Amino acid sequence: MSFDHEQIAGLIRKLASADQLLAQTYINGSVFADDDNRGAIDSLKKSGLLRTADTSDEYRLTGDLKRLIDRLLLRNQRYQQNINMAKMILSVEEDIDDYRGALERNNQDEAQYHLEQIDDTLYEAIEALENSLSVMFAAITSQFGFVSSLSGKIRQNQRALAYAQQLVQELNHVRIDDCYDWLSSWSAMPPELSRKIIRFIDQYKSIVERLTGIVGRMKELLFKLRLQEQTANRCRAMAQFLRQHPEWEPLDWSVENNIPRLLQRGPGLTLQPGINTANPILQADLASIVHELRRQAKPIAPLARGSVSSPLDTGTPERVPYAQDLYENYIENLFALALDQQGRKVSALHYWRDQGLKVEAGLWLDMIFAQYCCLPRHIRQMINLEMQGENLAGFDGNQIIEEIQLQRVA
Repeated sequence: MSFDHEQIAGLIRKLASADQLLAQTYINGSVFADDDNRGAIDSLKKSGLLRTADTSDEYRLTGDLKRLIDRLLLRNQRYQQNINMAKMILSVEEDIDDYRGALERNNQDEAQYHLEQIDDTLYEAIEALENSLSVMFAAITSQFGFVSSLSGKIRQNQRALAYAQQLVQELNHVRIDDCYDWLSSWSAMPPELSRKIIRFIDQYKSIVERLTGIVGRMKELLFKLRLQEQTANRCRAMAQFLRQHPEWEPLDWSVENNIPRLLQRGPGLTLQPGINTANPILQADLASIVHELRRQAKPIAPLARGSVSSPLDTGTPERVPYAQDLYENYIENLFALALDQQGRKVSALHYWRDQGLKVEAGLWLDMIFAQYCCLPRHIRQMINLEMQGENLAGFDGNQIIEEIQLQRVA
């Protein structure tokens, strides 16, 4: 082995020998030196794998190693990358000129070095763009689920959209014609270099197309989030207004005798549904039970419950007849009749009596009111319900409905 091979192999062996220490440092964020691990920590620090933290005895993973682990574990990925496409293109052009000059001088080692530089530069640029787009797409798909508030989602969407637009401007520094000029300006270009350039062009076109779609989705999501924020703000404002301006205050009549028994408050539960662990009388017995269970070497196995498999029904399923609520049809016909009368009132009880419905009058009126509340807003605005009944004496906001008059108002 050469010196470089030995150095790389030694670094890998050092990583393998300190696997538990490095894993503990990555998971906990830092590790503290003591008499047992001080030698291993000093060796890892000299190798550039650990760095000192806030205190002299505290150590953390270096940035390169932590980013490598994050990348391999697909954790803590960020869509914002420091990508300078203009600098990358300039670097590739210089490496291509150096690679061509080395081949013309028949210096194979130098040519291989420049070819690896070109491959690394193109691969790292494409990989950074791919990671940025994948993490950005995942954030959009989850509607920025790492934040919970609407304002936070809007702020994250705006930041992502600004970064995506900046990325579009950065990609404009890559001119496909210049990339094709790399191929056309050198007729005797080796195939290993031409393959790398062609693969970069294909991946670049795919990234530009995907980025365009991501920007469109982010703009659409931002519009939806802003609408949701406006709706939430209006709801909060309406709730605050209703709390400050109540239409009526409910009376505390739950303990009075002249109201129906259904509306009276019943006595509270005298028995608890479970064991009261806060009762000091039961704490000693509960503690002894817990200690006894902990001392058992083999916990008691739960009782086996034999399950009988149900036979598979292979018969042809029968057609289920369509069930339709007849009273719902009657109510819809009543609404249609009120709309056809052009402002004349229609009595709900007269319609109930004319149709000969076999339902109590009070329940019929309740169903009409319930169906009216379920109508679309523009239909409710066209029909006015006039409730006729007797107000209960001593109760604010309560009324016994005896008749409903329907009238078209628009």
